Amino acid sequence: MHAIQLFLFFMPVALAHYYSLDRSLFSIVSALVSVSLIVLTSTALISRIEHGTLRTTIGFVLIYLLSFYYASQFISYYLQGSYFNQQYFFHFNLTTLRESLAAYYPLMFLVIGWTVCVLLGFYYFRDRLPRSEYSLFKLAGLFIFALMLDPGLRPSAVTIANSVLSPSINSLDAIAWEELDLEQGALTNTHFTSTAGKNLLLVFLEGVEAIYTDENLFPGLTPNLQTLNKEGWQFTNMQQVQGSGWTMAGLVSSLCGTPLLYESSLNGNEILFSRMLDKATCLPDILSSAGYQQVFMGGAALDFAGKGSFLQEHGFDTTLGSYELISKLEDANYVTGWGLYDDSLFSQALEQFDSLATAEQPFNLTLLTVDTHHPTGEPSASCSKYDQIDNSILHAVHCTDYLLGEFLDQVKMHPAYEDTVVVLVSDHLAMRNNAFPLFPANYQRRLYFNVLNSGVSAEQEIFATPLDISPTVLQLLDVQHDVAFLAGLDLLNTSFLDAQRDTYNPDRLNAIRYINSNHLSTVEENIAYSLSRRGLSEIEFSEGISNVRFSGGQLQFDAATGDPYFMLPVLPDVEFGEAMLYLTLQTDEKLSVTIYFEAAVGQGYSEENTLQRNIEIGLNQMVFDLNSVVAGSRIRVDPGHLPGSYSIHALEVRAQ
Repeated sequence: MHAIQLFLFFMPVALAHYYSLDRSLFSIVSALVSVSLIVLTSTALISRIEHGTLRTTIGFVLIYLLSFYYASQFISYYLQGSYFNQQYFFHFNLTTLRESLAAYYPLMFLVIGWTVCVLLGFYYFRDRLPRSEYSLFKLAGLFIFALMLDPGLRPSAVTIANSVLSPSINSLDAIAWEELDLEQGALTNTHFTSTAGKNLLLVFLEGVEAIYTDENLFPGLTPNLQTLNKEGWQFTNMQQVQGSGWTMAGLVSSLCGTPLLYESSLNGNEILFSRMLDKATCLPDILSSAGYQQVFMGGAALDFAGKGSFLQEHGFDTTLGSYELISKLEDANYVTGWGLYDDSLFSQALEQFDSLATAEQPFNLTLLTVDTHHPTGEPSASCSKYDQIDNSILHAVHCTDYLLGEFLDQVKMHPAYEDTVVVLVSDHLAMRNNAFPLFPANYQRRLYFNVLNSGVSAEQEIFATPLDISPTVLQLLDVQHDVAFLAGLDLLNTSFLDAQRDTYNPDRLNAIRYINSNHLSTVEENIAYSLSRRGLSEIEFSEGISNVRFSGGQLQFDAATGDPYFMLPVLPDVEFGEAMLYLTLQTDEKLSVTIYFEAAVGQGYSEENTLQRNIEIGLNQMVFDLNSVVAGSRIRVDPGHLPGSYSIHALEVRAQ
């Protein structure tokens, strides 16, 4: 029993440390001794239970928990080369696991098969365990000692202990704003102004960090980026910060000027579906206010890591992922486990650029590539291989470089390019991949950042982070605005000295975590009214509305007349001067949405006391400031001015 269980548990631990970025002999030996002691003490504890159902049940639970831990640990090391961290827990939820299955199905089947073998092994030997002579006290001591030897668990426990013991932040008064290089004005961006400037083409390159452009290491790997580097200008000292080290964190950091740090890390990307950073003012929010048409296109599914929901929340008119783009492929089977290959993405992106450029309004086209995704990459079929080194990640980087060059060559031929700024940036540093053994030891890792057609130059060696991208890009676009970013700087108007910030300062990170969670996000106790909780019983519908139904969190109904409306219940405890109404509506028509309110209780509704938004076809997310609404009155919602079917995806009144 012991020998077989040890062999089975050694497998994921040995593989995990094979993929670990820390391959020191001490780490490997410590891990193997730890798992040996944990397996031996666990089976010894089980052996002290009398034969029968109780032993089988407790044994199954304990062995399954151990197998789950070591299998999860192996997956973490395989994907990122390190132990569990915020990035891992961010992706650890059903939505992301479902989307990941297509890309990692061999890995999933391997883990499931191994777990079944472990459980079957225990079931076979459960009644053959010799009773342990060690006392429970000694066994418990050995078990704790074994946990301390785990090279991943040990530093994590120290980090958690330091976090618990460090002074907590429970108010804005406890934050030293200037000392921590944070901008308090980011909390008061509710009302801001912005005017349009140049168009934006923003390309996030999946895991393509600056090292791939080093000709001394990889000659001829990225010839197009080399050419583009000479044509544009770069920040050569752009460093990744905590909370920006994976795709969604990189997008949030780059677009919102604050890292993806939050107080709870166990609910994964569900935070992006639940009002996380809903009060943050991000680059696309500012461009939307300035009248930009905004489109996001990425090869992977929008559901993965909550990407689509977050982007829609922050001003993108159209978000297109694998499910939306695959239908336009000539060959629907030409896809990777993640979704579209980059050649398909760039082909459709060119069509989208043409469409946006012909419209009479400024635009933002944001792209996210996927061919270079760790750990092995999947280059598009239309590319040739990198001829210097036979390595799949390098082949993928070489391919994306070629496709990007072809795409931009065609974009430059369009008349709209003259008024378009192009920004090329890593979404994050490369994660553990099969090219890592080719990287020099202890080299200075930097994000790739290059700007084309901006008409300005910059201090290339200035200290830069993803948090600085939005304020800097807005300056490049000549967009006039009065928005403050929590942790990002406009590096075009920042001195070399002022750009230097201690991004690893624990006080700064704790302050950002507190602000993100409690002031740039709507906390649960501030939800004064939510349609998903209260349902239909308290809502009064106008005549002509029929077939009212509430399912899946959505309110749907049909309107026979052109003036449908419904009344929310009285909210006696709400101070509307500090409240906002959030409304998400799906429509097949261009509509005018109107909120009627009373300026005094019993006064009635009039055209003077209204809030109005014109919306487009598709999913629309609107925010209405309720500061003119009198306490104790009812709010009337007119979702449109045409007969037909209506679908309300969400409706909430949130206190500030």
